[in-house]
Amino acid sequence: MKQALHIFKKDVRYLRYDIGITLLAIVGFCFIHNPLIPLVTWWFLISRVIHAEALPGDRQFWLTRPYEWKSLLGAKILFIFIFVNLPLLVADAVIIRRAGFSIGQEWAGLLWTQVLLITAFVLPAAAFSAITKGLGELLTMTLFLVIGFLTWVVTSPLMIHPGFYWMELEWVKTYCLVGQLAAAAAIVLLWQYARRNTFATRMTAGATAVVVLASSSLLPWTAAFALQTHLSKQKMDASSLRIELDSGRKWLGHIYAAGQDQMVAELPLQFSGVPAGTELKPNGATMTLRAPDGETWIVKQPPPSSLNFESGVTSLRAVMGKAFYTKVKNQPLQLRGTLYFTLYGNKRGTPLPLNSRPLPVNGVGICSADTHFLLCYSAFRTRSDLVAIETLEDSPSGPKEKTESLAGLASYSPFPAELNVDPVSRFFLPRTRTISGARVEALQPLAHLERSFEIEHVRLDDFVTLQ
Repeated sequence: MKQALHIFKKDVRYLRYDIGITLLAIVGFCFIHNPLIPLVTWWFLISRVIHAEALPGDRQFWLTRPYEWKSLLGAKILFIFIFVNLPLLVADAVIIRRAGFSIGQEWAGLLWTQVLLITAFVLPAAAFSAITKGLGELLTMTLFLVIGFLTWVVTSPLMIHPGFYWMELEWVKTYCLVGQLAAAAAIVLLWQYARRNTFATRMTAGATAVVVLASSSLLPWTAAFALQTHLSKQKMDASSLRIELDSGRKWLGHIYAAGQDQMVAELPLQFSGVPAGTELKPNGATMTLRAPDGETWIVKQPPPSSLNFESGVTSLRAVMGKAFYTKVKNQPLQLRGTLYFTLYGNKRGTPLPLNSRPLPVNGVGICSADTHFLLCYSAFRTRSDLVAIETLEDSPSGPKEKTESLAGLASYSPFPAELNVDPVSRFFLPRTRTISGARVEALQPLAHLERSFEIEHVRLDDFVTLQ
C-alpha cells in the first residue's frame, strides 16, 4: 500500500498539467453538455498515466526500481478513480441538480453511471495503453481498431439489416457487448501487469475482440425478449388475446418488390381480448407461410423488422422469395407465428400549469409548459412508459384538444442509467398555436408476453399491391 501511494504521488506531480486540462474539460462539460471533450481528455490522461511506466519492452528505467506489479497497478487504478471517476460523479451531480432533480432520489443513477464508465471506457482504455509503448503506438492501434470495426459494420449482413436495432430491447445487446469487452479488457490488463508478455497479450486481445464482435451478432432477439419477460414485475395472463388480420381494412395492406428476388407483404392486424385496463404494444413477431401443397416459407428477418407501424395500425411484414410469392399469391395460405408484445397499464396523468416552475411528471422526469412549448428532462435513462402530451390549443373556432406521443425511443432496461455520458436527456415540443393548457399521460409497462397465432385462408392477392 505504501509503495502504491508513493507511485500515485509521483504520477500526480508528473501529470499535474494533464490533470488540470482534464478537470477544465469536466467543468466545461457541466455547461455545454458535450461529452466528446471529456472523453478525449480521459483517454489521453489514462494513456499518459499507464505509459508513465510503460509495460512493453525491457529497457525502461522504472524496471530498475523495486516496484511490485500489484502496487504499480493499484497506483494506476487509484489515479484513474480520483481524476476520472470522481470528477464525473461531481459533474453529474451538478448537472442533474441544475436540471431540477434531487440527488437523493437519483443516487442509483449516479453510481451506475460510474459502473458503466469503468466497464465501457476505463477498462478498454487502460488495457490498450498497457499493451502499447507510448501515445503514438496507442493512436495507431486505435485507428486500426476503428477501421476494423467500421469494416465489420459495413460488411456484416446483420448489422445493415433494418431489424438490427432492437429498440426497447437494445439494452440487452449493449450490455452483452460491454460486459464481454470489459471482461476481456480486465484479463488483458491483469495479464500484462503480472506477466508483461506483450506479444501474447496483444494476440489474445485481438482474438478476443474478433470473438466478442462475432458473438454479439449471434445473440437472438427472442432470447433478449425471454430475459425481459423474466424481469417483468407482474405476471399476467394473455390467453384471451386474439390476433387476426384486419379483413375490414385490407386496403391498408401492401405487397411490393424489394430488389429482384424478394417480395414484401404487409398485412394489417387487429387485436381483441386485450385485458381490461391495459394497452397492447407489439415489439416483434416470428412467422411462417404454408401453402396448400405443404411448401413452407419461414420469414427469417429479425422479429422487430417483422412489424410495421403506420397511421396507428400494426402490420405484419413478411419478406419472401419472388418465386414463392408468384406461386402462392392466389392460394389460401396458412399464416402461423408468435407475437411478442408488452402490456401497459396503470395510467397516470399530470396537469402542467403554464408558466410555472418545472414539475415532476410520472413516466418522464421533470416538465414545464409555456404558451408555445413544452420542455421535459429525464435523468440518466430513457423512460419505458408510453407517454402522450395533451394540449389545449387556441384557434379561430375555439379551443381544440391535441394529443401527441412523446418522441424518442423507450428502453425496457431495469438499470438506473444508460450508456451515456450526459446524465440529462431533453425533449422540446414547440407548438405553432398558443396553448391554454397541458397535461401529460403515462402508461407503465406491466408485463412482457408472447402469444402464438394461426390464421387460415390468407390470400395475398386480396391486399393492395404496389408495383
